[in-house]
Amino acid sequence: PSVAFWEPHRLLISEEILSTSSKAQRGSGFELAYGFHASPFGEVILISHHRGLVGLGFVIGQDRAAALKEMQGRWPAADFRHAPQVTAPLAQIVFAPQTAVGAEKLSLFMLGSAFETMVWRGLLRIPAGQTTTYSALAADLGRPQAARAIGSAVGRNPLALLVPCHRVLGRN
Repeated sequence: PSVAFWEPHRLLISEEILSTSSKAQRGSGFELAYGFHASPFGEVILISHHRGLVGLGFVIGQDRAAALKEMQGRWPAADFRHAPQVTAPLAQIVFAPQTAVGAEKLSLFMLGSAFETMVWRGLLRIPAGQTTTYSALAADLGRPQAARAIGSAVGRNPLALLVPCHRVLGRN
């Protein structure tokens, strides 16, 4: 029998950054679609915008309302609509076993401050199978004194797994 494995390395990720002025509006004017989908790690919530995937979070203890509330808290002025038909193709790209030769293209639309998105882009540059520390990432980003701020931005990453925050560890 064949076993399907999650293969994030097969994704070709392109990212787009939201301007700081739009972020200041906390999602005002943005229509975000959401849907709940199965994954190898349990149920997830996906949030999308017409420009790309905005958020990916885990549903803990079958509490879909809490997962949605957490995402709505990130962009409280955005209009959220339940549209699993919109997010299902994204779930297929992210979590389905590879069915064709080659990589799938996935667009990420990062909604965060200039500092957060700088950190998240830094996370995307950490090679698969490798880790770094908050202080090393801070130094790599030209902010050697900002390890704590880097840690906070890593913790606010709305695209868990795809923007690999799990590759950053404490120095000890």
